[in-house]
This record gives sequence, structure tokens and C-alpha cells, in this order.
Amino acid sequence: MSIITVDQVTSLLEAVEDFDITVWTTEGGVAGDKILTLADNFAQPYLEDVLCNGKTFDYVTYTEKLDGNGLCNLTLPHRPVVEAVSVTIDGDEVVPISEIFVYPSKIARNTIFPIGRQNIEVVYKAGYSAAPPSISLAVAMLCACHISRVCGSGGDSVLSAITAGPISLREAFSPNGKYAAKIADWTRMVSRITRKYGGTKLISGIRKMPESGRYYDPRTDSYVDKG
Repeated sequence: MSIITVDQVTSLLEAVEDFDITVWTTEGGVAGDKILTLADNFAQPYLEDVLCNGKTFDYVTYTEKLDGNGLCNLTLPHRPVVEAVSVTIDGDEVVPISEIFVYPSKIARNTIFPIGRQNIEVVYKAGYSAAPPSISLAVAMLCACHISRVCGSGGDSVLSAITAGPISLREAFSPNGKYAAKIADWTRMVSRITRKYGGTKLISGIRKMPESGRYYDPRTDSYVDKG
């Protein structure tokens, strides 16, 4: 299900000189279907998989086996974390949910998660019940970019572009052509939006655990041996 509406895309295309907007205004009809298909098959996957480093904006229940890190908190790979469903240690110790504190990027408890390899199983819910408005705008802009590029005169080539196979980055965002300046404006805005949501696995630095000489690796949220 697309996280945009046809109107979001067509309102952007109204700013493109000489674009025949009437071809694309049928909500739920052939034209509307083509825009939503473009969003589902190209724009949203490209935004999530490439621009946002694999982040999904759907509300999903995940089951993850994570390495215990000897800390009181455990970073989860999918965000924002909304709810902890269950936490199990070493396959048999079930942690009462009342003892788990939920944060947008992690869970925490008052005692440590014991060090180990995939010894902590967490079932949790993460994502958005509805996509953030800025993300919907970014997807709409990606659709408008591509439509402007492949059929800038109001032509009818988007359907064939979708069914022909994966849409290349070069084809979608060529710097040449009549609408290059408008496309550049949209892509800059998309870039600003995705910077906010794309850093799901940023490396913020390495800190040392003095008593053992081991180092904390924020990529895995665990302590590792030096070297």
C-alpha cells in the first residue's frame, strides 16, 4: 500500500512548465494506478533500501537474536521502537516485560544483559502507524522526479518504464534535460529529509572498558577484544 496519494504527486508536477497534468489526475483510475505503482515499485523501495539504509517505515513486529553486551541497555536495529513484546535470555530466562524500559532506539533494564553470542532474543514492534509527512513528501518527490524525466511532455511512457524492469538511478535523476533544475530542487529536499531518518546504524565512536581493555563497538552495541 502506497504511503502517498496521487494528489501529492500531481500537485508537485503542476510546477513543471508545459507538463500535461490532466493525464495524471484520475484517482483510482489508470493514471492514478500508474503513479501509485511507481511509488510502490520504485520510489518507496529506493527511499527505504538506498537512501535510508534499509529502514522500513511500516509498523512491523520483529524477532531478533542479539549479542548480550554486559550493559543495561541493548540497541535494536529497527526504529523507532514502539513496544517490547518479549525478552528471553539464553533460551529459557524470560524477562518480565514490566522490567523492560523502551526507548526509540533501544530497550533497557536495571540489570545487565549478560555477554554472549545471540543469547538475547527480543520480540518487539517498531515503525510508524502512519508514515511521517516528510517521508510521504520525499516519496512523492521521487515519483515526480521520475515522471518529469521519462515523460516531461505529458506522454504516456511511465507504465512501460515500470514494467520494463528496475529503474536505474541514471535514468531517474539525469542532470540533463528540460526539467533538470526542478528535479535538482526536489532531490535536494529528498536528501535533507532522508538524512534525518537514514542514520539507523551510525558509528558514533569507540569507548574503552578500562577494567578489561576491551572496546565498545556501537555497530553491534557490544564489547569486543582489542585488535
